[in-house]
Amino acid sequence: MDLRELPSRAFARHPWETARAKFFLRLLRDHVKGEALSILDFGSGDGFFARTLAQTWPAAAKVVCFDPAYPPERVPSDAQEAKVSYTREKPRALCDVLLLLDVLEHDANDQATLHEALSTCLRPGGWLLMSAPAHAMLFTHHDELLGHKRRYSSAALRALADNEDVVPVEQGQLFASLLVPRALTKLTETVRPRIPDAAATAAHVDTSAGTWNHGRLLTRTAEAALNLDGRMTRALGRLRLPVPGLSTWLLARKQ
Repeated sequence: MDLRELPSRAFARHPWETARAKFFLRLLRDHVKGEALSILDFGSGDGFFARTLAQTWPAAAKVVCFDPAYPPERVPSDAQEAKVSYTREKPRALCDVLLLLDVLEHDANDQATLHEALSTCLRPGGWLLMSAPAHAMLFTHHDELLGHKRRYSSAALRALADNEDVVPVEQGQLFASLLVPRALTKLTETVRPRIPDAAATAAHVDTSAGTWNHGRLLTRTAEAALNLDGRMTRALGRLRLPVPGLSTWLLARKQ
């Protein structure tokens, strides 16, 4: 979750976020072998995925959450999870796995950000997993609230990787079932444009990620549906039958 979305009160995780975490965890487990792996979550937000990795992936020995937006007076900590640490300063040590999950869309120069992360944070032979919102035509007010500069096609995300010293291993899209709701939102905004407001520059914004409150049954049902969505889109992608989704992702290995 983006730090701007993080509520100040206790909250329930959105099914999108939990299903996304399970999807990327399966992807890493399928490809990344080894023990005592060091992981850097670059632009980690509140660190939910980092904690998920630390708690459920035995190969993960240490997960560092790096986000320059962490306030200096309150860097997040988790006393119950010794494997996870948080920092506002970019770590100097090279890691085995570099995560750039929904990060590049925030930067004016995405190629420079990717190059810096790869050249200063990831060891040769290490793994890169990156994701971004998909389809430029679906850019909505939600993207503006979160400070997104763009959305990506799979080809655009692949082009960023092709300019770096990495070899793509697997690529795809995720959450095909959410395309229709987002397309309807885009259509509504096109027909009835929003009046610009100050929310896009506010320190905190309320989005569905931090305001989900639909009960246990609906939450479990939605998460199960999104888990199935992820398995199906990945399986079809492996059969060279790519299915469009709301997010695009790429796993690569540094040479």
